[in-house]
Amino acid sequence: MKHNDCANFLNLDCEKGMCALTKMIVPLDGEGSDACPKFKEGFHCANCTNFSKPDKYGIGTCSGFEKENWTYAQNGAFCCEHYLQK
Repeated sequence: MKHNDCANFLNLDCEKGMCALTKMIVPLDGEGSDACPKFKEGFHCANCTNFSKPDKYGIGTCSGFEKENWTYAQNGAFCCEHYLQK
């Protein structure tokens, strides 16, 4: 797991973010991007009970709304009204 998969990760730009707990700047990729011991599963569609059948690219189906539709597994779902943690 990476820092950017954590619920405490705050995205700053395309290269880095910040840990909301420690206030440290952390990179998205490369050295120093691995998750810390305080890791908490983030709010991504892949972690929702309404997400299913992902293909090899991580594109799956969301059944949480009236009409099913496709979505990316790594799509941020922190403000989705139908998000249900697995």
